[in-house]
Amino acid sequence: TADPVGIMDIHFNPAGLTKLDDRQIQIQLMNIVLKSEADFSLPEDYDSSQAGLLDIADDPILDQNGNAKSEATAAAYIPGYGIMPMTLPLLTLPNGGISIKPPGSKFTFANAVYAPMAAGFAKEDDDAGRFQAKQVALQRFTYFSPSFGYQVNDQLSLGAGFLFSHQAVAVVQDIRAPNVLISVLEELQDAFACFDDNGNSTGNDPLAPIISLCGGNVGPYDDVGELTIKTEETLSPSFNLGLLWEPVDWFAFGMGYQSEAKSRLKGTYELNYSDDFADFFRTFNNSIVGAIGGAIFSLPTGLKKEAGNVTTELIYPQHFQTGIKLRFLDDFQFNADAGWTDFDKWDELKFRFDRQVSFLGAAKTLAPDLVTNDTLRQPLGYKSVWSFGFGFQYDLNSRVQLRLGYEPRKSSIPDEARSIQAPLGFARMYSLGMGYQWDLDTVVDLSLSFMQSQETILADPQDAEASGEYENSSNALNRNCLTCTVTNPYPGLDVETRLTIGAAGFSFRTKF
Repeated sequence: TADPVGIMDIHFNPAGLTKLDDRQIQIQLMNIVLKSEADFSLPEDYDSSQAGLLDIADDPILDQNGNAKSEATAAAYIPGYGIMPMTLPLLTLPNGGISIKPPGSKFTFANAVYAPMAAGFAKEDDDAGRFQAKQVALQRFTYFSPSFGYQVNDQLSLGAGFLFSHQAVAVVQDIRAPNVLISVLEELQDAFACFDDNGNSTGNDPLAPIISLCGGNVGPYDDVGELTIKTEETLSPSFNLGLLWEPVDWFAFGMGYQSEAKSRLKGTYELNYSDDFADFFRTFNNSIVGAIGGAIFSLPTGLKKEAGNVTTELIYPQHFQTGIKLRFLDDFQFNADAGWTDFDKWDELKFRFDRQVSFLGAAKTLAPDLVTNDTLRQPLGYKSVWSFGFGFQYDLNSRVQLRLGYEPRKSSIPDEARSIQAPLGFARMYSLGMGYQWDLDTVVDLSLSFMQSQETILADPQDAEASGEYENSSNALNRNCLTCTVTNPYPGLDVETRLTIGAAGFSFRTKF
């Protein structure tokens, strides 16, 4: 922040644009290798004989040793299309911009195209982690950013940028309902011998037409269907501010501020139900009790597919950053930054559908605080945190600069909100870089960075009270309680997550 170099100062500290003379163009490529992994396992002391109605060992994602593995690679959101998984775990983020400083002017004007937020994952259709975001994308793309830097005097510069961005939130997720109440229904189907050992219908339905429970084979670990949501906002404005103070050659102080942006995203949803789920409710609603109960509790009607429009609101959080630059012994430089992001605004993500959705009608019985007939609330509970970064530079000669960087990144995700959808806990990022003055007008920068986050999210004790609080598990992943169906697709399982990110950056800047 106190040592801005290049047209991407628009994002980090627009006051630094004053250091760009004449007309310049910059092109950057950031090649990201991303891998997200999760290991599921039965707790070591788990006892199936004490399981009761919901036996965690029956979870079909587990192998014979009680383990399962999930792997995700990078994905990107394509406007008008949706989420595009990368066939290789390599995601290339290109950006670029131009700057103009008229001769003798104190103003430098610039514009750039870049992505200040880009997060996307994709898993295979049969991946063990598909019940928590088989595909997900959270992306902000700035396509127009008129900005300026103003040199007040030799020591002080100010800057500002006005950003016009595209914001997108999209998810594809398989749904299941691992819950004691669904287990009771499965027990009744077994008692009535509704299906044989191969899952084929036997034709038995002894309580029909009073109540029909044998229309489809359903259970706590059976697929309900696949939900696809695509939302976007094409014009989401925000602004950046910057200050740069350089009182002496060996010291500089900088500040940058990125404003909050509120987006009302609109899009479509599609929910394709499994055959067994649709068949069960179709025959259930044709019975006497089903017709009455379905009307009272807004239960699914047995449709194979539902689709319509959906809206949600997302706040791009404001961010403040400040830093210093220290030069010493002529060839050495030390940078330190401190940044704060207002992630408190990410308390929840609420989707509002344009009509009643059958599955939500059933889910609200189990989770009335999260679901209504036409809304779905995803609690996030993120926290605003400070993060720090440190950089070291050595001028090898008049043309080559060597760089090292280190960032201990504190997670904004509290322990009770950890998930495999956003597996980012505390992480350390290490980086290497090199700057090369190609000629008087051209600069080339190279960078390599690596970061890994690992977390262990233990399940509740097997004899835990449903209303108890257990610090090792997560309300967004593996809590085992009656009303946790919507947000906890893996109750009772221990989960270990690993997020690995490697990046290789290239920047080319020249006068024209």
